[in-house]
Amino acid sequence: MKKSVWDDSIHEIFNLIPNPILIHIDGKVVYANNLILTLTGRTPEEVRGMDAALFLSDPADPRNTRIMKQLTAIDFPEEEEFSIRTEKRKLAIRNFLLRNSHIRYLGREATITILVDITERKHIENYILSRVMETEEKNRKQFAIDLHDDLGPTLSSIKLYLGLLQNAQTGEKREEFLSLCHTRIDEAVTKMRRIANNLMPRLLGKFGLESALTSFFASMEQPDKFMIDFRTDLKGFRLPKPVELHLYRMISELVHNTVKHSGATRATVVLKKRNNKITLQYTDNGKGYDVDQLHKQSGGLGVGNIIHRAMLIDAKIGFSRRKGYTLVTLAKYL
Repeated sequence: MKKSVWDDSIHEIFNLIPNPILIHIDGKVVYANNLILTLTGRTPEEVRGMDAALFLSDPADPRNTRIMKQLTAIDFPEEEEFSIRTEKRKLAIRNFLLRNSHIRYLGREATITILVDITERKHIENYILSRVMETEEKNRKQFAIDLHDDLGPTLSSIKLYLGLLQNAQTGEKREEFLSLCHTRIDEAVTKMRRIANNLMPRLLGKFGLESALTSFFASMEQPDKFMIDFRTDLKGFRLPKPVELHLYRMISELVHNTVKHSGATRATVVLKKRNNKITLQYTDNGKGYDVDQLHKQSGGLGVGNIIHRAMLIDAKIGFSRRKGYTLVTLAKYL
């Protein structure tokens, strides 16, 4: 009798594959490799003939059971995620991606399910999600501070001057209070534009990173106190929108750190494109900082946000201490 292609040698190959493998026919398990047996703590004898829908599912989790039942359907999903959790569903200890295909096994139509462990990937996704939420919360907090501490007092002073204008006894006083109102309104408009630009830079969407940074640097410079040396060869080259936005936010964060914490009078930003690679170098003449120490602090100088944004665009970022100052380098392949 001619041997089937699904003989012991094929099963040995399945056992060498670094993924749990399950084969089922008409909803019943006919084969499970050693990894899936180890994962479930079952023996080949216990597994053979089991309902595939119940093989990995947790009876306490209806969604998990539903996912496994879909494996026995005619039009089963080619990919599906599920998790194995601790008692009482408190913690996911393993996350898997199920990959399903039709095959012939022992001369019959069958389904092969390969499990890919994505636990580490899910941890990274959860970390990124938490950082996104933290960043959004930080932006909301900063927006509230800008409105309350910056724009709020300006609007209050306008209201005060309008009251004084209404009660002014002489034309000279009315002219004085009217002039003050005009000045404060101009200040309020400028502050409103700055706050709106911080939320979503208008120039970034219309003209790109180079124009947005040039405008931002101009707004941050203070003659004889703080200047920014910006060098770039982008020449209007447009990057993908997410890359432009995150680079803008990272560079803005670096400049704000310099202004608030380093005591520097000058910062240097070098942004260049070489073939399919974008590089950034950022330095200032301030006192520098210990990145490892800051990383241990909650939100220290925004370093965590900068590193997080670099992760989101798959860029490599580095911080190095150089004789009292900190050099920040970033590389991103397009």
